[in-house]
Amino acid sequence: MPLFDDFTKKAAKFTEEAIDKTQELAGTAKLKLKIKNLESDRDDVYRDLGRYYYEQIDSQGVIDEDAMDMYRRIGEYNQKIEDLKKSLDE
Repeated sequence: MPLFDDFTKKAAKFTEEAIDKTQELAGTAKLKLKIKNLESDRDDVYRDLGRYYYEQIDSQGVIDEDAMDMYRRIGEYNQKIEDLKKSLDE
């Protein structure tokens, strides 16, 4: 039975290595998910910051020319979005 014992040991070692690799991949996937969630949270704050400055420009006027250009572009996008929404309603 030495052949069977050798096969059993090799199978057990293979199974153990597969479990270790699976746990390693699961840990990596969890970290990647956590990173994506943090990036999404960060992007939400960026969006809030942009909205805040957009509203500041809208109520108080020009901050600088670069900001004013972005403000105009947002206005153009808003108009295009409204036009498309109206065309859906027709």
